[in-house]
This record gives sequence, structure tokens and C-alpha cells, in this order.
Amino acid sequence: MKNSYNLTLRNRPFQAIIQGEKTVEIRANKQDGSINYNQLLHGDVLVFRNEETNQIINCIVKRKSHYETVHELLVKEGTLTTLSSTNSIRKGIKSIEAIGNYREIILIHGVFAIEIELKTTTNTQYKKLGGKW
Repeated sequence: MKNSYNLTLRNRPFQAIIQGEKTVEIRANKQDGSINYNQLLHGDVLVFRNEETNQIINCIVKRKSHYETVHELLVKEGTLTTLSSTNSIRKGIKSIEAIGNYREIILIHGVFAIEIELKTTTNTQYKKLGGKW
């Protein structure tokens, strides 16, 4: 049985996934709420909610690769399918490491490149129920 995980995304990467430009999601190697990225498997479903519009998309995990550094990830995966804001490795590293405590976590545990395939989009907006997403 495949697992489904709820995650949030900012508008720019969310739209890049819909447009087919972003096919690799980058996540620090940490437990994030109910999801432990170490346990993600091929075929699992990532349900992304746009933080600005609350729109929902469903993506299937195609592959997960672990890297020691963001630099290694961007060199091996490339910037065109991983980044939505720049094609510069230097700027990409700066942007990713600026997210919460990603820099510290990545230094210790590394980072994942999660190849995804968009399966469904919906104009239905998620409504927060009971304070949980």
C-alpha cells in the first residue's frame, strides 16, 4: 500500500510543478510533521497545498536520491528541474539554505532530491479543518 503525505509549497515552486518545469522537489533530510523523507518510496503520493492560494496538487514519487550537500544535488540533478527561482547553483544553494533550519540540518543529515510526477490538480481550495493540514 502506498502512502500519502501532505506538504505545503510556496506559490512559485507550486506553479512550476503545474507547468511541468519543476520535476524534482528538494527537502532536507529530516522528519517534517508526519513525513520522514528517509521512508519515502517510489509510488508514494505527495499532496502539495499552495501556501498562498490553498490549491491542491497530487504528485507521485518516481525516485528519491540522497546527497550530502545542496551543491552536490544541484550539480548532479541540474537546476532546470529542481529550482523555480534561478538557474544559478550559487543562488540556489543560498535560497535552499535560507529555508527555516535547512542549513543546519543539511550539514548533519544531507538533502533529498525527490523526483515527482504531477498526477492531478484541482481548483478546489483546501479548507483548514481543526487546525490541521
